[in-house]
Amino acid sequence: MAALSRFYLNASAWQAPQLTLQGDEAAHCARVLRKQPGDRVEIFDGAGRVAEAVLVSVAKNTVQASIESVEAHPPAAHPIHLYPAMIKTEPFEWLLEKAAELGAASIQPIITSRTVVHLHGEHLEKKLSKWHRHMVEAAKQCHTPWVPRLHTPLPFAAALSSMPADGLRILPALSEHTRRIHELELRSPRPVCLIMGPEGDFTPAEELLAQEHHCQPITLGPLILRAETAAIAALAMVGHEISRQG
Repeated sequence: MAALSRFYLNASAWQAPQLTLQGDEAAHCARVLRKQPGDRVEIFDGAGRVAEAVLVSVAKNTVQASIESVEAHPPAAHPIHLYPAMIKTEPFEWLLEKAAELGAASIQPIITSRTVVHLHGEHLEKKLSKWHRHMVEAAKQCHTPWVPRLHTPLPFAAALSSMPADGLRILPALSEHTRRIHELELRSPRPVCLIMGPEGDFTPAEELLAQEHHCQPITLGPLILRAETAAIAALAMVGHEISRQG
């Protein structure tokens, strides 16, 4: 049985038993997929809730659907919060898409000494909106009920201070004194914070600061990976290890 077409509706806009799609989602439903009243679809809020619904009315800018059933997916016992250093736009957007597909719970971009991309004001707001849209599309494609929560970029020190107090803090690094992922204790339910450096990695001072904040350096293997590749490889490896140990 073919999977139903999926559409995103922010949780704040849910008004059961009837849901209204507007903007890009309505246009995609009506103009691109050419859905008609009576068609069945899925609508998800990116926070674990997925509704199966029947379209009631379809117009160019507004689509209304009546809910038939709702499934609420519980959050992960080991949520992985990704802290990637800001890098150039195209690879960073790719990183966000893949992080959504791999189930990152949240993404906190960080600004490091070697960060070359700096965004402010209206330009930053537009980028955050665009990035969120990229993650929504990735979530729709892979049928995950979750869209990572995207935060405004923070300086590295501030990001370290904002991490959950009970979280396991993991820092993939190129230095010699690292552990392997399978050596970490990931059985106990708790958040995992995965901190990823920019091109050229963290400075020695930043690595020292991370260690002072109880970050555990790990190795991703003998190869030197691009920043966006390293982030996704680490996310996949940590997710796999959580499943293996659990």
